[in-house]
Amino acid sequence: MLDITMKKVSILIPLILFAINLLFSAFLIEELIDASDPNYGVTGFFTPIIGLMSLIYIRKLEGKNRILLLRFFQLFNLVFIIFPIAVFIYGILIMVG
Repeated sequence: MLDITMKKVSILIPLILFAINLLFSAFLIEELIDASDPNYGVTGFFTPIIGLMSLIYIRKLEGKNRILLLRFFQLFNLVFIIFPIAVFIYGILIMVG
């Protein structure tokens, strides 16, 4: 009984971090759609930081269990880490060039 409850609580934390990353990614995408100069500030890097925390947490949680939902979260965590950094580098290249 305790093992099932702990597993539900363990999956709940990556789900909450995924929702937070979706929210921050929506703000980043909205900023990209806007025609003004990019002004991400520090909030543009919340998504990769939370994605990295979730990536590490899921790796510790997963162990030998291969749950499809956790693999889905891992895939999106990699996207959440790479996308804002790529957008930031692209923005710098546009400003320089």
